[in-house]
Amino acid sequence: MRRIVLLILICGLILAGCSVLGTDPNAGEPTPTALPTTDPDEGLRVSVSTACLVRSFPTIQVDPPAGDLMGWSPDGQIFAYIAPFNNHWGWYTGNLTLLSMETGEIRATRDTKVTGDITWAPDGSRIAFTALHTTENLYTVIILLTSDFTPLDLYAAGAATDDFGSAKGIVRWTDNNRIQVNETCGVDCSRLVEISVSGQGQQVIQTGRKQDDTSLEIALNQSGVAANPDWLLANASPDDSRVFYVDNDDQAWLAAPDEGYKYRLPLDLGFVQESKWSPDSQLIAVRTNENIYLYDLDCSLDLPE
Repeated sequence: MRRIVLLILICGLILAGCSVLGTDPNAGEPTPTALPTTDPDEGLRVSVSTACLVRSFPTIQVDPPAGDLMGWSPDGQIFAYIAPFNNHWGWYTGNLTLLSMETGEIRATRDTKVTGDITWAPDGSRIAFTALHTTENLYTVIILLTSDFTPLDLYAAGAATDDFGSAKGIVRWTDNNRIQVNETCGVDCSRLVEISVSGQGQQVIQTGRKQDDTSLEIALNQSGVAANPDWLLANASPDDSRVFYVDNDDQAWLAAPDEGYKYRLPLDLGFVQESKWSPDSQLIAVRTNENIYLYDLDCSLDLPE
């Protein structure tokens, strides 16, 4: 009888041991949940980025905004931006720099304190920008002939100013010979003038208050962008097929609404300040507060170093 009881106890211990040894070591731990592949608020599929980083370079920091600090030539062959004087970092002023998208050649101004508001002429032969006269500490507008870097100072005879500043903002080129500029005209006065580049004659178009001057705001293409309050700094490509935007977590995205997907653009440092699409919608430049990142959407560009 004792042998039978002992045998039963031994079998029970063996079965209990098998149960312990066979237990899943992960039992009781939560099962990982797969990340969503579709944004529930937008209905866009989140995919892996297909864009390639072509080039990155430092740029100046500005506060308050100083207009567009970068821009593509009308044919997309030249990318213009403002580089720090030391090519590492800088505040407020720098060199206007032109990058050839065909050869990779870089040309830059010298001895000119460029402040911003880069604006190309319609035919791409000239580029306008705001600059600072060092000796007088006054702002001006300079037109640069891109073929040989010949500069033309529109306010060489004296910058329009008042007791509180001399800020200038480029509104647009009327044609290849005429450009419209907002200039100060008093304590709370801002006037829009049109200046002839060849003869430098000018006429006043209108006069208003400084608070209504938007000439130094960054240009965005939002005509084809669907209203979405969560898309910050939204900027549509020229063909309206893509939209660059920043979300509430300061992450940069490229969305293709008609194709139903989007992907994130990795930016190493800083917060997005500006974006500019190439005319053919294949390249996008993104400026943070310290750097510019140039992306190729289909990774087909072979830009020489």
